[in-house]
Amino acid sequence: MERQSTTFILMKILRDLSYNTNVEAHEQQRRFVKERFQRSNKNIERCIQTSSTDLTELMVNYSDIYTSIEQSKLRVENVRERLRECKNLLLLKRQDIRKLWILSSEQNALVQIYDNLSELKSVPSRLQFYLSKQLYIHASLLLIRARECQELRLINGLVDTDIRIKEERVTLEDQLRFQLIDQLFDKPCRDILGNKTLSATASKTDQNTLKRLRENRLLRKQLDQEFEEGKLKLESHSLAIIPDKYMLVDIRQQAPDLYLDVLLQSLSVLSNLNETLDFIQKQLPEQFYRCVLRATQHIIDSNYMSNNNSNQNLTVNNPDCLRDLLETCYEQFKLVIKTFEHLLSTLKQIQEHQSPVQIQQDEYLKSCQQRGQKPSAVPFEIPFIFSIELLWETLQQVLSDVLNEYIDYHNTMNTLTTNSSSISDATEYVDRPSLIDFSQYLTKKAPARPQQIPRIFAFSQSAQFNSMISYLQEQNRFVIEQKSSTTKTPTIAYKQYVCKPNYRNVTVVHDVLQRIIEDIDMNYKLHPTKRTLDRKLTDFIRDCFIGRVIKDIRESAQLSSTSSTIADQNRLVELIPLVLQKQLQLPTPILQTSYLIFKSCEELCALVKCLPTYADDFCQAIADLLFNHRESCNKTFLSIVEKVDSTGISIYSNEWVKDPDINRHLRTLPAFDTFIRTTRQQQFKIDEERENVDNIRFRQTKETETLFINLSPKEMNPDDICTNYKHIMILATIHESLDWLYVNLLHYFDILDRCLIDPKHLDALTQTTVTSAFPSRSVKQTFSKYDQLKLSRANLEMLSSAMKTIFTLSYDILLVLFLEVRVHCFYHSSLLFNNSLMYSYAVDSDPDENIITLNRDLTRLQETLRSSLTEKKFTFILQGIGLVLATIMIRSAPRFHRISESGITKMCRNIFTLEQTLAQTRTVGDAELMRAHHYYELLYTTKPEEILNSIEEHGPQYSEQDYINLLQLQHRSFLANDRGNFDLSKYEALIRNLLRPKPEASN
Repeated sequence: MERQSTTFILMKILRDLSYNTNVEAHEQQRRFVKERFQRSNKNIERCIQTSSTDLTELMVNYSDIYTSIEQSKLRVENVRERLRECKNLLLLKRQDIRKLWILSSEQNALVQIYDNLSELKSVPSRLQFYLSKQLYIHASLLLIRARECQELRLINGLVDTDIRIKEERVTLEDQLRFQLIDQLFDKPCRDILGNKTLSATASKTDQNTLKRLRENRLLRKQLDQEFEEGKLKLESHSLAIIPDKYMLVDIRQQAPDLYLDVLLQSLSVLSNLNETLDFIQKQLPEQFYRCVLRATQHIIDSNYMSNNNSNQNLTVNNPDCLRDLLETCYEQFKLVIKTFEHLLSTLKQIQEHQSPVQIQQDEYLKSCQQRGQKPSAVPFEIPFIFSIELLWETLQQVLSDVLNEYIDYHNTMNTLTTNSSSISDATEYVDRPSLIDFSQYLTKKAPARPQQIPRIFAFSQSAQFNSMISYLQEQNRFVIEQKSSTTKTPTIAYKQYVCKPNYRNVTVVHDVLQRIIEDIDMNYKLHPTKRTLDRKLTDFIRDCFIGRVIKDIRESAQLSSTSSTIADQNRLVELIPLVLQKQLQLPTPILQTSYLIFKSCEELCALVKCLPTYADDFCQAIADLLFNHRESCNKTFLSIVEKVDSTGISIYSNEWVKDPDINRHLRTLPAFDTFIRTTRQQQFKIDEERENVDNIRFRQTKETETLFINLSPKEMNPDDICTNYKHIMILATIHESLDWLYVNLLHYFDILDRCLIDPKHLDALTQTTVTSAFPSRSVKQTFSKYDQLKLSRANLEMLSSAMKTIFTLSYDILLVLFLEVRVHCFYHSSLLFNNSLMYSYAVDSDPDENIITLNRDLTRLQETLRSSLTEKKFTFILQGIGLVLATIMIRSAPRFHRISESGITKMCRNIFTLEQTLAQTRTVGDAELMRAHHYYELLYTTKPEEILNSIEEHGPQYSEQDYINLLQLQHRSFLANDRGNFDLSKYEALIRNLLRPKPEASN
């Protein structure tokens, strides 16, 4: 800061001198600078005087330091000289020291080689000791250490030992691989099936478990002693890395997880782990299918034993065995996958250096480093871990292959014949898209047989022959196929099946497969493209099963033929056998086609229960069957009621039925409406009160009035009625068949309708339940078939519509029969009045020929309908015929021109003949023909007053018009002279006044 101030002053002085030209000012400035300069000199001198002491002391110190440096240089030079002398001495001794070191190293190496040679010869025996005790990790480490002595194996004397060690290593690798496959696949099969003798390494039933536990300590001590006696030096530090839990007497008696760890770590030490894993991946389909074969053989043996216990010699084709096979296989597969999950976790530990052997090796190496030792580490092969998804895919693929075989996916079983020695063209496993060829595991070849030598004696009836036949039937298990060979003699191979392959087997196992699919989804979420089993099952049911079922059902129901030949028409009207009619407890026979349709619908309903996911498809199939059956029945019906020479023109009774308005009117007639209503009530078991005679007569009177109004004015021809009684019987049978079919299908329709609200009603569709001959296994019952029901209201309404068409056609036919009987009455009665003058001059009193024809017709109709209709329907059709005939007779009085006394007698004889004919069919006191008889007997009276007196005494028995017609006929029958005394208008007025009600008098 002071320097800056001085500089500032100097600059100021120079600036003043340059800008100020005044001499006096310059002089003044000079004096000021000089004064300041003198003052500075004084200060400098004072400072120098004060620092002279320090300078002197500094110079002294510098002189001392310089002296010390010079002395150090001399000492360093002396040390350098001595080092040069030492170097020269060392160079002189170097060659001697090197010779001594080489000699010492050679001696140590020879000692080590001799030790290793002696131990290397003991490796095979030591290895056998480890293998006999299942100490696979010890054996693997021993082989690894023996491999480190590779330079010793080049010695000629050790060639045999080297070859033996290599062979032992290959044998150990194969044994480890075999044991690993046994633990992964065979042991789960033995655990599930309970069969302990499936493989040579399987342990026998341990009956001395307690004894072995007691001897465990002694065995362990013996093992430790033998282990220490034969221990080699080259494996000493390797044994230190093995945990004590792997030092067991028999590791196969321990937990499977521990045994699996030993196998994997041994393979990892031998650097054979990845190769083994690749082999296992390639063997997955084959090993899974071996599980299937073991389960198949187990079920066959169990079934055979149960059949022998029940004294059944023949092989039973039980599809329930397939359910047990799938459940058993899936349980085995799940146990295999569980074992694989532990395998993958162990592999992951090995990959991350976290296995027990690796961890103990790290601890051992650290402790050796602390002690200054440097033992070599054992390398562990880093495994490649495959995905568990591969196992689930293989599981589904194998189950799909098994399903393909048992559901006969390729339709190969149709080519088989019934002969047990026949040859099939069934598709081999090699022909199917599969992961591996399983045919060699599915077949067992029959031994070569010599040429057949003619036998002198035959023993076909002997017990030994029968037992041999049973044995061969058991051996020829459902399917026989022939393989082509280069020789002329064919090679016969047999496949083992638990049941006969059939596409219907899918209905038995569908619920099991759905539970398996559901369980797979719960255990592992597979990608939709990886759900092979679900896709295969769905594709088969939708693409093959439903169409094939419907085709078979149509063939069994005889609906596949669409031709209209006479043979087909005869087939459509075939009746069920009498034995079946008795079994069904039917009073009348029904059509065989209707029965087949019902059984087909019943079978489809059973399929709805078995396969609820496809309920809509089966409902559509039922509706199609009913529509087709209705069409076939309608064609038969039309072929009967339509006139041959006139297309589209029917007999008179059907003309009314096929008209919608008239049909609706006829169905609302009291008699027919009441009959249908009471019939439906009977179907639903509703008690009905017994009807009285007045109600029945009221309905019949109203119905007869309608028929009389419409049929009386008509002129009928013989073609207007059905004169073929066989056709009448066919119509009655068609009605009974359709009515029986409708009534029996109502039960199933009601159940399906209730299933829309509560799917649990599916259990009521069929009375039989699926049972298995084997105990149910451990597949979780989390799947519910009720949740899978897919039934839409639209399909159910379509089924309801199909049933309504059946019901409508059935009662249309009944209505035709109902009208046909009455039309017959009108037709034959109309012939009676074609010659009205005959009754004016009648000579004899015998019944008219037309009445006799009508009697024969009614008798034949009665016999035909009685054998074809139920008693109630037969009674309904013939009930009221007397009223119809009586009304026709009474209302036909105006058609007589005149009638004589003999004509009256003849008419009464006609009515009496009809009355005798209908005597057998009267039900509720039918006295209508007696009324008609009395009606014509009134003509015997010569005076009209007698008619009036009878009305007053007994009341009116006929209508007003009937009395007027009677008076008019009587008036026409009188002679011309007597007509003048007969005032017709007077008597008509009297009749009207007598019959019409009088108005009440007002109060």
